Amino acid sequence: MNSCFSLLFASGTWRVLLVGSCLGLLVSGCATSEPSLAASANSSGALPVGAATSATAARNKAVLSELNFNDRASYDAVKRGLIAQLPDPVIRGKGGNVVYDGDKFNFVKGPSPDTVNPSFWRQSELNAQHGLYKIADRIYQFRGYDIANMTLIQGDTGWIIIDTTTSAEVSAAGLKLANDTLGARPVKAVIITHSHADHFGGMMGVLTPDDSKSKRVQIIAPAGFVEEAVSENLYAGNAMGRRARFSYGDGLPTDPTGSVGTGLGVNLSQGSIGLALPTTTITKTGQTLKVDGLDVVFQNAPGTEAPSEMMFYFPQLKALCLAEDATYVMHNLYTLRGAKVRSPLVWANTLTETLELFGDKADLAFASHTWPTWGNANIKKLVSDQRDMYKFINDQTLRLANQGYNASEIAERIKLPDTIGKQFYNRGYYGSLKHNVKATYQLYLGFFDGNPATLDELPRTETASRYVAAMGGADNVLRLGRAAFDKGDYRWTAELVNYVVYADPTNQAARQLQAAALEQLGFQAESATWRGFYLMGAQELRTGKRMAAATLVDPRTIPVPMAVDYASTLINPDRAGGVAKKVRLTVTDEHQQFTLTLKNSVLILDKPKPGEPVDGSYELTGPQFGAIVGGQAKTADLVSSGAVKATGDASALDSIVALIDRPDPAFPLVTPVDSK
Repeated sequence: MNSCFSLLFASGTWRVLLVGSCLGLLVSGCATSEPSLAASANSSGALPVGAATSATAARNKAVLSELNFNDRASYDAVKRGLIAQLPDPVIRGKGGNVVYDGDKFNFVKGPSPDTVNPSFWRQSELNAQHGLYKIADRIYQFRGYDIANMTLIQGDTGWIIIDTTTSAEVSAAGLKLANDTLGARPVKAVIITHSHADHFGGMMGVLTPDDSKSKRVQIIAPAGFVEEAVSENLYAGNAMGRRARFSYGDGLPTDPTGSVGTGLGVNLSQGSIGLALPTTTITKTGQTLKVDGLDVVFQNAPGTEAPSEMMFYFPQLKALCLAEDATYVMHNLYTLRGAKVRSPLVWANTLTETLELFGDKADLAFASHTWPTWGNANIKKLVSDQRDMYKFINDQTLRLANQGYNASEIAERIKLPDTIGKQFYNRGYYGSLKHNVKATYQLYLGFFDGNPATLDELPRTETASRYVAAMGGADNVLRLGRAAFDKGDYRWTAELVNYVVYADPTNQAARQLQAAALEQLGFQAESATWRGFYLMGAQELRTGKRMAAATLVDPRTIPVPMAVDYASTLINPDRAGGVAKKVRLTVTDEHQQFTLTLKNSVLILDKPKPGEPVDGSYELTGPQFGAIVGGQAKTADLVSSGAVKATGDASALDSIVALIDRPDPAFPLVTPVDSK
């Protein structure tokens, strides 16, 4: 099952997750092909493929003089405390599949090639270091085998593990390495910093199912953790999964012309993902727990990097876990794969609170990504500089918005002060200043810029056809685009030629020119996610092959109300128009009854009313209902087998499901979506 994670909900409680074979956002999937494209000839000469132009090489070379590449502090920090590495850097699954190869980015060292922004190359070289590190007395980190870190703290009787990476195979390898190197200890507690799968996905590599059921191991997570872990990836999961293919550069070669890392770390591991239900939930800042003999003081941080997130401090160790709120990157206020916008003001205010609570106490700060910070003065500078960065983005976006500038104009104008903007830890390796500014504008003012000419714009394909005609036809637009390309003006090339691609996606010359422009923009990008989008876009234009998104959340593993909300987003109103159905659901494993109504092309779930007429009634489990709405089973078959009991019109539920419109997991991103 290719799923990001699969929660089992039964009898009103969240239980151990089913295990998926990979993180659906980021790894394997089917490919959908368009007609293959031959290399296009062009009157101005052959277009470069996989090579930097002189303009790109010059632009990347200029970066070397913009930043202080003589600053080697992070190189010392990332190697500090290395005590062991995996004997075999390749972590494999039970079937022998490669979950992660610790040496895959060994090529990222030395001078940066022309095809990679030097600042991003530096970050990727730092992230590529891997092993088990002693970062303080009793504190160890397993880094460089996944995008996320796993931190292990020696409690009085065993291990306290903070975050478990994406995959069970990786976390298990890290725990074994620690036990083999430092002496075997049982796992006594697992603390999950927030609701993203690269931090909880590997839980079943350090826990057993019995650990979860017996609550023998303390599992601590922030308020809203389980609900946010599911819902964020459910409703828009297909779109997010498809776009994530681009964001993380799935399918790109791992070399200087393709993927060199994610900025936030190395690539995600591709193994088994699971989750155990938390035994303890942190509901307020200042809450203190005794965890295997160590005091832990928590700071709730919802609405920062994740909807459900927390930081915490170990007083006896003078160690502060910053979760994902202060790392050695500018983070996303908006993720390009798609998500709700995060407030830079909330983020900044949260970091101010962190400084107030722990700023004068901590001698070590470590995070869920990148490497630790040692020394109280260095910790305060990192946290305060990142706080000031997010606050600056918030304040200056609003200042210029209040002067009448729109999001794109503000993104072009804003520049961080050198005092914070030239710090490597504030560079846009994962987020970027431009798209964070646009996200902040959207957060406060939405999509509309106030100009009525943009209020009801034509759809993309119609706009493209009209622009191409207005500019004298496709050949003339391509001539203008190629002239811009030859001058190194790749942004303008991409904007121009995109009209031709959307007006006629079979135009091979347009696709090849667009791919060439996107590739050069990717080679110049400091942000890993920008590089991923540009290079994946170029690859799909050239090959015609599209990587499909895997299912993020299996509807068989979520509560019935959530499954209904999901199914309602799939109802096709053209087929559902005028259809009205009402069915009674008795969900035996959840001990609940519902009335499910289809009317006005929406699904509504509410409590049953006495004597209410229905078309059909069903006794079934939550997973059976999820399988029906998810398309993995038909009600009629389940009724025939005796697995589901039905009275009245036994076909009523299937007739509702027949109105569902299943999305294409490989829908186009750089060419028009096919009309249905």
